[in-house]
Amino acid sequence: MNNPHMPGTIKKALTFRASSMGDCLMAKHFLENVHASHPTARCGIVVANRGAMIRDLLAAYPWIEVIEVNRRSPLTLLRFMREYWGSDVVVTLYTGGTLNLSTKIVARMLARRGALIGYTDKSFFNNFLYDAVIPLPDDRSRSSRLLELDALKARGIPYTQSELTLDVPARGSGARALKAGAYVVVHFFAGGKGRSISPAKARELLSYAEKKLPGVRFVVTGGVGDRAAAESIARGFPATVVAGEISLQELMLMMAASRGVISVDTGVAHIAAHLRVPLVVMRTCLGRGWWLPEQYGQSACIRQFSREERCAPHRYKDYPECIETIAMEEVAQSAASFFTPV
Repeated sequence: MNNPHMPGTIKKALTFRASSMGDCLMAKHFLENVHASHPTARCGIVVANRGAMIRDLLAAYPWIEVIEVNRRSPLTLLRFMREYWGSDVVVTLYTGGTLNLSTKIVARMLARRGALIGYTDKSFFNNFLYDAVIPLPDDRSRSSRLLELDALKARGIPYTQSELTLDVPARGSGARALKAGAYVVVHFFAGGKGRSISPAKARELLSYAEKKLPGVRFVVTGGVGDRAAAESIARGFPATVVAGEISLQELMLMMAASRGVISVDTGVAHIAAHLRVPLVVMRTCLGRGWWLPEQYGQSACIRQFSREERCAPHRYKDYPECIETIAMEEVAQSAASFFTPV
């Protein structure tokens, strides 16, 4: 249905998101535009878990409140609903499937009439719950940034902050003992093996990169659980493994001072793109909508690799062919051709 509600003064703005860095960076982008037009509005991002990580990610934006709400903490849910009751704009998340009905009902309860915006999925109830429903293309042919723009338009909020950027608090040395511009950050680990390359392919990439980027040190990143795999992959190369050793804010500072970033399609890649650091990203066919040219702009220092033709439709498995069969020599050559010293 059409949204008849004019924006007026927005006092509370809320958006529900998946608990990932990429999704929450796009939530920040949405709220930046709300904040630009309504600087006194209370702005919140609702996630189901990993709230501490998202707060670290967005530490430079104290006006954004990250609210972790799930069934394990009913008191938190009640407190959250009391504080955001009567919100003037509420946006639910876009997913690859169908958003659960309980999230939609909570969003409906919190939103004022005319204020609830959602995206199409297979649910029968959307037209009864949402005040505005935004079409979500099945073929991922619309970038995430433009989906945020659609939500802003649906609520009549001006789109004045169109560039995707990220500010980072200057806490700690970030690059530690590494000289700025003398190293490349390499990230091989996504949320699971279904979006990652195998350890053998990771070592193959470092082998080519060592030859094509002589004198460069490789900083291998990851979480605590990735430490052993990162050490195994890096063994024998001019590499420093920081997986599981540094905070997210240290990682962001390290990336900002690097020559460039090579990463699979995960939060680290999106941070690099928002920081405007030269980036080579390897993605599956499912990640296409996040890396369309209109996402970061034609001038963005991003090169992407995927073998979509090897995986149509996508076959869900460890190290799917659409990412595992990428030519690692081409990835390394691409990095060498446009990573320049800072």
